[in-house]
Amino acid sequence: MRGKHDEEIMATTGEPVVCDVRTEWSWVKLGIEEILKENPQLPFRPEDVYTACVTEQATLWCAPEGFVVTTGQTDHFSGERTLLLWLAWAKKRGQNCAIKYYPFFSRVAKEAGFSKIKVKTAVSQMEDYLIGEGWTKDTVVYTRDL
Repeated sequence: MRGKHDEEIMATTGEPVVCDVRTEWSWVKLGIEEILKENPQLPFRPEDVYTACVTEQATLWCAPEGFVVTTGQTDHFSGERTLLLWLAWAKKRGQNCAIKYYPFFSRVAKEAGFSKIKVKTAVSQMEDYLIGEGWTKDTVVYTRDL
């Protein structure tokens, strides 16, 4: 699924690598579709993720277990920059790429000048795990259609 070059880099570093969404789209799209099917409240389509990666508003990271898409956010009031782990998908349940590679993404965020790292999830089981790993719950958002 991934190019030979990407696989060689991963074998050397053991860390996710930046991938070209154009090259990886056939399998990444399937993962995004699965995420959207399980989270119908999300307001975007797979093509929106593709566009964000192509226009460098987001970054696709490939790992043997799956992929993570990250994007930067700036707080409008404080100017503080946060690296959002926007999407994470694993080929097999329980292989959470965002959590497994947290030390890697933390380092990448620091090197890029971000002061925080953020993950959003509607999966309630993740709360205990994240809090147990040193994350802080900032906000829980509930919505209701009118």
